[in-house]
Amino acid sequence: MLLIIIAFVASVSSYFLTKLACKILSRRAQLDVPNERSMHKVPVPRGGGLAVIFVIVSGMTLFVWGQMEYLFILLPTIALAMVSWFDDRMGLSARSRLFVHVLSALVASFALPYNSTIFGGLLPFWADRAILVVGLTWFMNLYNFMDGIDGITGVESVSLAIGALLILYLVGLGDPFLFITLALIAGACIGFLLLNWHPAKIFLGDVGSVPLGFLLGFILAKMFMQYHLWAAFILPLYYLADSGFTILKRALRKEKLWLAHRKHFYQRATQGLERHDHVVTRVFLANIALIGAAMIAVDNPLIGVIIGCIITGILLLWMQQSAARCKSD
Repeated sequence: MLLIIIAFVASVSSYFLTKLACKILSRRAQLDVPNERSMHKVPVPRGGGLAVIFVIVSGMTLFVWGQMEYLFILLPTIALAMVSWFDDRMGLSARSRLFVHVLSALVASFALPYNSTIFGGLLPFWADRAILVVGLTWFMNLYNFMDGIDGITGVESVSLAIGALLILYLVGLGDPFLFITLALIAGACIGFLLLNWHPAKIFLGDVGSVPLGFLLGFILAKMFMQYHLWAAFILPLYYLADSGFTILKRALRKEKLWLAHRKHFYQRATQGLERHDHVVTRVFLANIALIGAAMIAVDNPLIGVIIGCIITGILLLWMQQSAARCKSD
């Protein structure tokens, strides 16, 4: 009941703060103007993630006050939001952004117990932690790259937060910080989605997508290391597959991977259907099914992974078929 109340308060707060941000950003002409790589057709205020992250950070602050280990999560979240906000407004070099992302992931690694490792002690501790830092850095950037159409990051964040909550409850492990943070993320993103659903009145921006990727990536990594690795793998499987296959395809074509593009499965499907909400609705339905697969994987890892791969494969196949309606590649 407490988590439901937290999520409800976060949702209402996020909605009204996002609405306020929309008015201020519009008045100041801080807009995302469409270009050849954009999926929208009219200028839209960008930076609604500031309201989302403010709600999440405020809630986290109330909980972590006096608990030093969780400051290793709270402070990088704030730093990432500030740097990403500046990047949304003024623009930063890829090298500068990467430095802050890596540093944030490194600081977050100190929030984990010393005996908690990814590979169960098979590698030296420093190598295990280095892989964690690289993985978390990659995940927050993946999350940012996948934020390309109305509602998709909000839906993914809500799905991952609820899925992680259910898994942590099912295995009977976890700490209050994880539960409360996940409830805050789910609630704040639901409130934001009311204004970000197609046709979006406001965009999340890097100020929202990067910190959300950081927080959810850390929680998934902690689940992977301490609770159940296969469930943590299945929950974000669509995002992992879409981004992974797209990066591989672009790498084989020797394209510059850091440049913006419209070649993700969901982007090409949106071009074919010309409707953001049709694509995002199917992503949400697939995510619900992936939550079920992750819950199965708690007791039956192989079956859960197989079901998760089938669900993701069906979604990608549908997106590929929808993309065929688009006249240009």
